[in-house]
Amino acid sequence: MIRLRQTKGADSGRDLEFDQDLIRIGRMPDSDVNFDPEVDLDASGRHAEIRSENGRYILIDAGSRNGTWLNGQRVKHAALRTDDEIEFGRGGPKLKVRALQGGPGRKRTISRTSPTVTRRDPRFDALTAQGMTGARPDETASTPDSLAEGLRFPRPDRDSTRSRRQRPNSAVLWGAAGVVLLAAIALVVSASVQ
Repeated sequence: MIRLRQTKGADSGRDLEFDQDLIRIGRMPDSDVNFDPEVDLDASGRHAEIRSENGRYILIDAGSRNGTWLNGQRVKHAALRTDDEIEFGRGGPKLKVRALQGGPGRKRTISRTSPTVTRRDPRFDALTAQGMTGARPDETASTPDSLAEGLRFPRPDRDSTRSRRQRPNSAVLWGAAGVVLLAAIALVVSASVQ
C-alpha cells in the first residue's frame, strides 16, 4: 500500500491511498491520480506511473513534456521512499509519499479526500455534468447531499473520454489557409496590375 498527499496543485491537500500494481498519474480523466486539466497545466495528460516491482514502488516518467522530478532531481525512473516529493513538471503539481507498506496485495484503489478539501459539486463540474465529454466512468453517481437521491449521469462513450478538447479537422484548417493565401495573391496581383 502507498499513501500520497497532494501538496501543490488545484486539489492540494487531498490524501490518496492505493493498493494496486499500477498507478497512472496525469491530467487525463481516467488517471488514478487525476490532476485538474485546466489548472495543473505543467502536468501532461499521461505524465507518470508508479509501478510495483519486487516489493518496491517505482516512479516512471511516461514521456511527459515537462519531466518528472523526485526530490528536486529530474528522473526517468526511481524507487520511492517515505517522505519523497514528486513534482510533475517544474512548478507543477506535487505529491508527497506519506507511507509505503510492503508491496501491493489486491487490485483495488482506495481514494479519499481530506476533510479540508472542498469536493467539486457535480452539478457545476464539467467532468461530471450531463452531456459533457471527459466525464469519469467511475463518477457517474453524485453524492446524496449535492443532488436529489437517485439522480445519475449517463456513462460517456469510450471515444469521449480520450480527449476533453475537440480538435478541428485538419482539412478545415488547410481549407481556411488556402482561402487566406488566395486572397493575399489576389491583392498582390491587383496591386501590380495598377
